[in-house]
Amino acid sequence: MIAGQRLFQRAAFLVIGVCFFLFLIYVLFPMGRVNAVISQQLASQGLTLTPGAHKTLLPGLGWDDLLLASDQGPLLRCKRLKVRLGLLSLLKGRVAVAALAAIGGGQLDLEYGITGTQALDLHADAINLADIPFFKTVLGATAGGSLWSEGSVTRGPAGPNGELKLEIKQLGFSGVKLGAFPLPDVSNLRAQGMVRVTNGKARLESFALEGEGVYMRLSGDLPYGAHATTTPLNLTLEIMPKPEFLEKQKLVFMLLAKFATSPGVYRLPITGTLLKPVLI
Repeated sequence: MIAGQRLFQRAAFLVIGVCFFLFLIYVLFPMGRVNAVISQQLASQGLTLTPGAHKTLLPGLGWDDLLLASDQGPLLRCKRLKVRLGLLSLLKGRVAVAALAAIGGGQLDLEYGITGTQALDLHADAINLADIPFFKTVLGATAGGSLWSEGSVTRGPAGPNGELKLEIKQLGFSGVKLGAFPLPDVSNLRAQGMVRVTNGKARLESFALEGEGVYMRLSGDLPYGAHATTTPLNLTLEIMPKPEFLEKQKLVFMLLAKFATSPGVYRLPITGTLLKPVLI
């Protein structure tokens, strides 16, 4: 019993010592250097992040009114973003980073495991697409709808594996252009699908968009990891309009005529990159 108590005390002192050491590093480390490293990493992908990060009360970094942008313009705005070391995970022998973002009236909660088998846990709710400038900047579109997502990814011998469920209620978009080609304007769609990660590769599995007069299905490989913005896209969008929907937007479908694979079915191959998607 005494030997067990001594072992427990030593382990407790070790944990306290490690936490105190990390706290000292956190307090003394200059934020200018931290922001310089962040800026350098983002610049390699053609991105900028403003304003600079500040320290939070608990060990971590915080941003207020964050803006992530490319040379094309703004991509993502957050009212608040906090990134911190997961202290509970550290006590369990795992090193993990937790992030909490307020995007418009919605929230994204994410934990990324640096060590251990649990690589990613994600939950997002009530994020309005209208609060994400990516759609206007990259696609020239007006978009709306409430996004929900949750899922997890674990590490295996061959790489990360897992699933992320996606749902968008009352999805609508107008003015979308992929390169030289427009997409039809739609409203009040319900969209559901899944991102499946298999051995380190991410794939969008039959993301279905369904509403009055039209059915669409988006699927294919997704950029994943540190070079997501520069990795080539490999997606396919299938559009199956009903006759009345096709008639209302016949000019758009005339421009998409080369992608018709059978009467009433259009199959659009989307290439390019995440920040510059095009149809070929």
